[in-house]
Amino acid sequence: MPVALDFTPLERVGSPVKVVFLVLRIAALATTVLALVSRADCVFASGGCRASNLLSYFTIESNIAFVLLLVLLLARGLRRPEREWLTALRALVTAYLVVSGVTFVALIVNAGLADYVFLVPTSEKVLHFVVPSYAILDFVFAPGRHRLHWNTVWVSLGFPLVYGIYTLVRGPAVGWYPYIFLDPQWAGSYAAVGVYAAVLAAVILAVSAALIAASRLPRLPRLPVSRRAPPATQ
Repeated sequence: MPVALDFTPLERVGSPVKVVFLVLRIAALATTVLALVSRADCVFASGGCRASNLLSYFTIESNIAFVLLLVLLLARGLRRPEREWLTALRALVTAYLVVSGVTFVALIVNAGLADYVFLVPTSEKVLHFVVPSYAILDFVFAPGRHRLHWNTVWVSLGFPLVYGIYTLVRGPAVGWYPYIFLDPQWAGSYAAVGVYAAVLAAVILAVSAALIAASRLPRLPRLPVSRRAPPATQ
């Protein structure tokens, strides 16, 4: 008898795992929202930053996207396998979160080498490290994900490309850039900005490819369900 192979490894253990991930997603949603609200304190409490500037950070945008994704996942539940577009969306958002964390680490390291104090409040730690870590765990181990095609990796460049154009157009207009490496004056030229952008694009492609590879890992067969034969009639 043929064995079905269209299930993620954890899907075979049944509803307890699904309940665990529902609880984890609720906790992740609450944690991310609280961290975003705390990060927005500079807008609503101290007045130390503009809302439009805060919303222009790639980290903030990717975490907002993660919140919306979690709401969608919780509304949908884990009753059936995902459609391919939903798994692809999970992979893209996870890739953006991971790249945000990697970029933040690079900025901290460079600040340390330059003897510059780089303050990292709790909300930043959550948005840059805790949320990306959970997103990876959820993508790899939550039941129901779809097997992604390799061409999905190129789709991951769509949003960063739009973000880069938006930042380079908005930056000179308001005299502010969310990241120094996107500031042509700091970088030295637009060509230098292009080099930084190319490096980030390569990182995004690499992370996206790793997530796509994770979605294509060999899957364990679903355990067969034994059915007792009906009693013989006299």
